[in-house]
Amino acid sequence: MDESKTGAWRKNAAAIIVDAQGNILLGKDPGRNQYWHFPQGGVMRGENLEHTIAREVWEEVGIRPSEYKILAHGHGFRYAYPPSHRRSGRWIGQEQTYFLLLCHKIKPKSDVSRSNEFSETKWFAQSEIRPQLFPKFKRSVAKQVLKHFFVTNQYLPKTPQQRHTVPVKHIMELSPDISRYLVTPGKKLKMQDYSPSDRSLFQGTKEESALFFDNLKTELQDLQKRLYAQHKHRVLVILQGMDASGKDGCVRQVFSCMDPHGMKVISFKRPTALELDHDFLWRVHPQVPANGEVVVFNRSHYEDIIAVRVKKLFDDAVWQRRYKYVVDFEDMLVGEGTTIIKIFLNISKEEQKERLESRLKDSQKLWKFEPSDLADRAMWDEFQAAYQDLLEKTSTEAAPWYIIPGDRKWYRNLIVAKLLVEKLRALNLQFPEPKVDPSDIIVHD
Repeated sequence: MDESKTGAWRKNAAAIIVDAQGNILLGKDPGRNQYWHFPQGGVMRGENLEHTIAREVWEEVGIRPSEYKILAHGHGFRYAYPPSHRRSGRWIGQEQTYFLLLCHKIKPKSDVSRSNEFSETKWFAQSEIRPQLFPKFKRSVAKQVLKHFFVTNQYLPKTPQQRHTVPVKHIMELSPDISRYLVTPGKKLKMQDYSPSDRSLFQGTKEESALFFDNLKTELQDLQKRLYAQHKHRVLVILQGMDASGKDGCVRQVFSCMDPHGMKVISFKRPTALELDHDFLWRVHPQVPANGEVVVFNRSHYEDIIAVRVKKLFDDAVWQRRYKYVVDFEDMLVGEGTTIIKIFLNISKEEQKERLESRLKDSQKLWKFEPSDLADRAMWDEFQAAYQDLLEKTSTEAAPWYIIPGDRKWYRNLIVAKLLVEKLRALNLQFPEPKVDPSDIIVHD
């Protein structure tokens, strides 16, 4: 098109607003032909694109910048105005920069009272987004934009029978078959079958995992609130792994969303003299969760098998009989209503080397380094053999082990969060029935 004869392209910013479950917000045209649109608007003098999109989203749908974060953007999307359009004489059409905005909540409340741009708004499931929703002259660019931010093999199928959920690029579908990391009870285990660098359940990049991870944490937060309120179930998460396998980081990243009223983290260090005067489970039992609690063991009673075996602290008979003791202990906990989630963070020897070296180079991480880390690393093969034996012997139907790849921190966190969500979903957690009828309550001035 010859821009010199027909004008210029109008600079514009538009928003793909996605909530914490992947639903997409559209606004309805108040005119006679009521099509749906993405919130959008022209760039005003003195504004940058980020200012424009923040202003337009607030004015048109009433969502504040504090309610979302910008995940991605795409430049240069154009659509031409039809000849009958009120701006067609001055402008060729819109040249848009689209922003992908992730809301922190599920379907946050929208409001169209400050603008006449939309008559109403609606959250659409991804499966409901199709070209026919948009005005004809916008459909081509709508397809381009959705293809830019969304990934699908059969894009926007034409018939309802063919239609399926269109996964956002940053929410790529995580395979439900998380059992690939399960240590099957009663079967022979080979550690080499579990690659520390595996990422087979998510084909996206680290950046593309961000939205999916945030969604999982949002759901995890909701499930934990229900667990605490219902005050019926107990959840014990056990984290084990080699030095520098990421236990602390996993706790920090995955469990940070939980309310501290209903969860705690327990780290089991070298036993004290008093603890050594008792049986090895004496210090463990008081720390297990009560009703409504999530407790994370950052290292656990399994240290009293692994360390004792590899470092030869006691006779072999001591750690050998402890296999039965921990299985019986966990069977008792499960029988009394505790859900046990056992996670082994599996890293490679090469990755451990990099992480230990990074501690030596970073003054903020140096405090974590201990000379004993190198002594343990020198016994890498012995530790691996001990863990293989332990995982095989103590993975039970009541409390199975999961070997989670740990070389990629973001993938580790994603899979751990997914596993926790699946386990908590299975408990059918519900808020308790209210004890009062709110309609009968008056809060006086």
